[in-house]
Amino acid sequence: MKKNNKKKIWFIRHGESLANADENFRSNDFSAGAVALSGKGIKQAEQLLEHFTSAPDLLITSSFIRTKQTAAPLIKKFPGVPQEEWPLHEFLYLSEKRCFGTTFAERNPWKKEYWGKSDPLHNDGEGSESFMDFIGRVSKSLEKAKNRKENFIVIFSHGYTIAAIKYLMEKRPKKITSEVMRDFKKHFKENPVPNATKVELVIK
Repeated sequence: MKKNNKKKIWFIRHGESLANADENFRSNDFSAGAVALSGKGIKQAEQLLEHFTSAPDLLITSSFIRTKQTAAPLIKKFPGVPQEEWPLHEFLYLSEKRCFGTTFAERNPWKKEYWGKSDPLHNDGEGSESFMDFIGRVSKSLEKAKNRKENFIVIFSHGYTIAAIKYLMEKRPKKITSEVMRDFKKHFKENPVPNATKVELVIK
């Protein structure tokens, strides 16, 4: 691995999932991590190879199957790339137990209630985490990535997670407050991260 004065980190959102494709989608599995890619998402994963003229030094996925499926074509193209799994899964702010078997439309009132509270310490219950915990784990992973020796790192992750990376890099909040939570949600809406989108971070 060649040494370089610049570290390049690519954050790539997974391809379209079955849940992204159908707002009436109901998973037969209790865990949100088991939701797979749609046919379109699989094609998007293949198309991502257009971005790669050389192999990354390190490939990272979350524990969720849709990031692993999105990374699969790249792994096939460069089978020798070191792979790791980091806690960069999606922000599950609603209880998985409560959401099991529900559609997007059925969950909308719960989503509005959650963000309306703007309480960074609030935990919705089993299978969820608070906004404070979410930002904490994302921040730790971001610092870990910055401190790795590899010069070209590719991380397959999720919409809210990549949005949090962007927010932390741009706003650099010193403390996670209700105001920061509201500002993050506003930033998320104004700066969407579509499926199979690449966000590049260069560290000098």
